[in-house]
Amino acid sequence: MKKTKFLAIPVLAALLLTGCANTPSEVNKAPSVTGVKDIQCIVNSTVDFLDGVAALDKEDGDITPNMDITVTPYVEVSEDKYAHFTEVGEYTVNYSVKDSKGRVATKRAYVDVVDRETYKTFAMADGFTATAIGGAEIEKSGMIDKKFVLQAKGGEIAEDIKLTRTYTLTTNLQYTFRYMVHSENEGKIKVLADGYDCAEIALKKGENVITFTHTARSSDENEKQKDVTIDICLGSLGEVQWTINKVEFEYPQKAGEPVLQLEDCKFSNAIQRIENGAEGKVSTNADKSSATLEITKTCPDIWLGGMFIDTGITINSGVTYTVSFKVESEQPNDYEIIFQNRQWDETKIRTLSAPNGEVTCDLDINYENCGSLWIYVQSGTNLNKITVSDLKVTGRLNPTATERVNIEDFTEFHADGYNSELKTQSGNFTYDVANFPAVDNQLKVTSPSFLVEGSSANYVVSFKAKASSPVEVVVAAANFYSGWDPTIMWSKVTLAEEEEIYTFFCHAEKDATDSLYNIVWQFGSMANQQYGNVKIEISDIKISMKINGLDG
Repeated sequence: MKKTKFLAIPVLAALLLTGCANTPSEVNKAPSVTGVKDIQCIVNSTVDFLDGVAALDKEDGDITPNMDITVTPYVEVSEDKYAHFTEVGEYTVNYSVKDSKGRVATKRAYVDVVDRETYKTFAMADGFTATAIGGAEIEKSGMIDKKFVLQAKGGEIAEDIKLTRTYTLTTNLQYTFRYMVHSENEGKIKVLADGYDCAEIALKKGENVITFTHTARSSDENEKQKDVTIDICLGSLGEVQWTINKVEFEYPQKAGEPVLQLEDCKFSNAIQRIENGAEGKVSTNADKSSATLEITKTCPDIWLGGMFIDTGITINSGVTYTVSFKVESEQPNDYEIIFQNRQWDETKIRTLSAPNGEVTCDLDINYENCGSLWIYVQSGTNLNKITVSDLKVTGRLNPTATERVNIEDFTEFHADGYNSELKTQSGNFTYDVANFPAVDNQLKVTSPSFLVEGSSANYVVSFKAKASSPVEVVVAAANFYSGWDPTIMWSKVTLAEEEEIYTFFCHAEKDATDSLYNIVWQFGSMANQQYGNVKIEISDIKISMKINGLDG
């Protein structure tokens, strides 16, 4: 018992001494800078250096406004931390911030300013996506100078870094794929097709032709085409520096080669549509190889209704489809056959007036009329019986399937009161405006515009412009079919008397789709009334795809 007390005394004393010791004051912590990243931008564009960047201090809180930012070689940085880059080149950006106690935090980033032509214009081997998992990281991914560039690091196993592309293949045919690649690394890479091992390939440093085969198997005899995802797995290289110069697959990549060939298409889905008091019926034969519309009672209307036929065939843009079939009618001149891209709210692709016997026609498919192939047999005013049979469809890739930019002639829309003249040639326009009136004190807009057809709403729109007097203009863009909701680009600038290059970025709110987009210059702000007669010249318009990872 004494021993226990004896041992407890020094422990208690130590506790008492500890409690009596002075607690040192907390040390001031240095601030932290987060969100700093390398930036790539197009020449003659402005960069916001505080986009996603913050400076935080434990004692002082948010001290982002105190950030000091400098650029080397020298570029002026405004008070709100914007910089305008007028020359192509590589720049170093230094971030520095000091807290109230004098402690400093610094970060460094780089800006790569590229020429307008680096944003390539659609003759691309598009459709690639790069992904990284685990400790791997994608540093660069996108199209540069008509080539796909991928830089990544941190891969440990092959699946850590993947370069993916999806191909639509005809089932039960063997395809030979060729990727022409320049690599800064060597080692073995793996190829997966729909997640299954397809090939293991030795990669050398320098130029490579990566070749492998795959067959899109299907046990369903009705499945004529299949989407196949090809993954090139690069993580086992550790660090990846790849430039893909070209991609080929033997069938059906080349223009003019068949992409679809269907014999004996079945009419398993024929839908009746009889209108306005008429009577009739729709039927198919036993093996669904023919469909018949029979009108048994007429009415005064011009068109009595008809028969929708869903072929079940997907029709893709950039492809010309040759459709052949046999048609028999009791009233040969009293009906139409209409090809359309869906049953309701359709775009009519082509109309044939009362064909008879063996019929063959071509359907040119673009971004406006792609979808599903429907056939509508529309009856006239008489009793009739119309049978469609022996449907065959063949598709061939068009030579210009990947050339997707088409600047058409400008059109002009403006309110009453304008006296203007619009002259256009080859994507350029000169616009003489006599005045900018406000009618009934309301803003009136005049809008030269053009349509551009492409694979994405993520465009870069770049042009040269000048005006005889400074004039305000809104540059805007939106999906042609959805009006102005959403607007994917809206920016107000003042055109100067000296010619300048202007660059604007379109950003889709959702995944962009193949479609038609309207690019508009809107003149007519109230401020423009003071300028009187103005001559505006816009030229050298470039419509390009935004490179993945670039900021605007």
